[in-house]
Amino acid sequence: MAACSIVRPITCALAALSAACGGYIAADSPGVGRGRGVLAMVCMAGVMGVANAVNDIADLPADRIGKPWRPIASGRVDVRTARLVVLALVVLTLTIAAALGPAETLFASALLSLAFAYSYRLKDTILVGNLVVAVVSCGTLLFGALVCGGMPLRSWVAAGTVLLFVVGYEIVKTLQDRDADSKVGLRTLATVFEPGTSVAAYIAVAAVLCAAACGMGAPVSSEPSLFLVCVAPFLIAPVCSCAYILWSWPDRDRSTARSLLILRLAWFPGLFSLTLLK
Repeated sequence: MAACSIVRPITCALAALSAACGGYIAADSPGVGRGRGVLAMVCMAGVMGVANAVNDIADLPADRIGKPWRPIASGRVDVRTARLVVLALVVLTLTIAAALGPAETLFASALLSLAFAYSYRLKDTILVGNLVVAVVSCGTLLFGALVCGGMPLRSWVAAGTVLLFVVGYEIVKTLQDRDADSKVGLRTLATVFEPGTSVAAYIAVAAVLCAAACGMGAPVSSEPSLFLVCVAPFLIAPVCSCAYILWSWPDRDRSTARSLLILRLAWFPGLFSLTLLK
């Protein structure tokens, strides 16, 4: 059970739903490629499980300082077991991708490569690592689209929205991890610059996300009014409320923790609102 916790089942479920969202948006008619869609969901859950487990292995020094409750840092799971979990998930993911086709295999391999690159090379960067995490996250949606019907413009709009959302989330997350990352020598936006820079970066990303969701999402949706009615409370409001909290609350730790909670709660309803791009 402890070994399963390193893959973070909730984010794996989110990746699976993201693939389902992409497949639904791209499919020309209901039920098209349903079996392939299920395989895509399992495949993307595997990608996210690998990304999470590898990140926990690579983050062990920082987690011992900032997040000692995590499975490996707490000693509930040893590194060898974690590596075996990663190996099993990689094999499972690539096996499913191979069954779906060569393009899907290449796509899944690219996402896995980015996940490894982030944890072992790109985490120690300013914004580049955040962007890579976002690319992997929005890639799960595009993978579902590829499997079930191709990549129409509406799929790219949805993926772009996810990318911006995750970039913003990762900026706030590095702000929360600032002290632990500093102690182990990691260079991130939060450790190199003052906290206000990270807040300003988040606000900029939030503004672009809101503009893109309204300016690009509504025109490609078959039900633009319904899309806007749903995206406003499920996606735009949480993102904007976090910008306000980060900017106005004087307690940085409290504002960061509250913002991360709001953004996590917005994941699932936000994905639902993107299905209305179909």
